[in-house]
Amino acid sequence: MKEKLNTKQKLNLETATIPWKDLQICFAQGKLLIVEQSVDLLETATHIAENSTEKLEYLIDLNKVAFATPKWIKQHCCDNTILWAVVVAPYVMAQLSKESPKIKA
Repeated sequence: MKEKLNTKQKLNLETATIPWKDLQICFAQGKLLIVEQSVDLLETATHIAENSTEKLEYLIDLNKVAFATPKWIKQHCCDNTILWAVVVAPYVMAQLSKESPKIKA
């Protein structure tokens, strides 16, 4: 008998690393949410998937989750910048990978 997966486990199976250049369309559509590296990407995605608005609002208030802005992109991304990403429709949630090249300000 297969064990039923919880939301976080399901989302974990759907995460992937992706270069910034492949996320540009999501940014242009206003659907790209950035999650700070100090926050668990899967936990945050689970809050959205399960409509845990109180927990999500807390992270937003702390500026740990926000829509990507041109300023953030300019400071953190180049074509080969790698991000961890997961789709929680209608959003794509992304987080800088620790292996991403650093952008010089």
